[in-house]
Amino acid sequence: MRLLFVAVPLLLVLTACGQRAGSAPDPLRGRTFIATEVTEDGKPREMTAELSVEFTDDGRLIARAGCNMMQGEVDTSDSKITIGGEGLGMTGMGCDPERHEQDSFVSSVLGSTPSWELAGDRLTITSGTTTFEMAPRELVTPDRDLVGTTWELDTVVDGQTASSMPAGAEPVTLVFDGTKVVADTHCNGVTAEYTVSGDTIVFDLGVMTKMACPPEIMLGEDAVVDVLSGDAKYEITADKLSLDGSSGKGIQLHAK
Repeated sequence: MRLLFVAVPLLLVLTACGQRAGSAPDPLRGRTFIATEVTEDGKPREMTAELSVEFTDDGRLIARAGCNMMQGEVDTSDSKITIGGEGLGMTGMGCDPERHEQDSFVSSVLGSTPSWELAGDRLTITSGTTTFEMAPRELVTPDRDLVGTTWELDTVVDGQTASSMPAGAEPVTLVFDGTKVVADTHCNGVTAEYTVSGDTIVFDLGVMTKMACPPEIMLGEDAVVDVLSGDAKYEITADKLSLDGSSGKGIQLHAK
């Protein structure tokens, strides 16, 4: 009889450590939302880059606002977004002042324990007089195909530094056809054969001319050549393509 009285409380303790029976699943977990409108003090706030907020299956929040990635443990109970631990961590990539300011703005909102409301597929995040109106990523911008899409260069990455393409510069584009990629850099002809293995693209850069062109053109061409000269990790998120070369250099592009 004593064994029964000891075992039952122990079972209750073990059960209490897990998810409570009958508790509703978190409707945000495993989903990524894109901001469709941001308002501040009742007025629309212009965003210089796309704002995305992801709630991972393992209980983290990952936010991107155009430059650095922010992430931290998150609790969404009681219709609040509460960042745990030491708050939102952020990568240290150097970007232009506008995107740095946007990173700081988004970080401050998400770190202020804002409220959230999910109406159908639409998520509203509110902190004081600031509101993020958001929709599921797959509805706003479905993932584009690598092949057949014209990808335009936005950002050149070198280690922890990211540089936007100069204003007014001719657009640098890449087009993949399944076995070969052609880059239009407005200077030298750049092509490469390639194969895809998982999340890695193995490039074999072709023979190219060696013309010297203005610095604003060479910035994009040199970055493309660096990436197409070896292996690169690739990721497509909605209409964005990132190629991270094994040399530590990379490029970020968007679909035209």
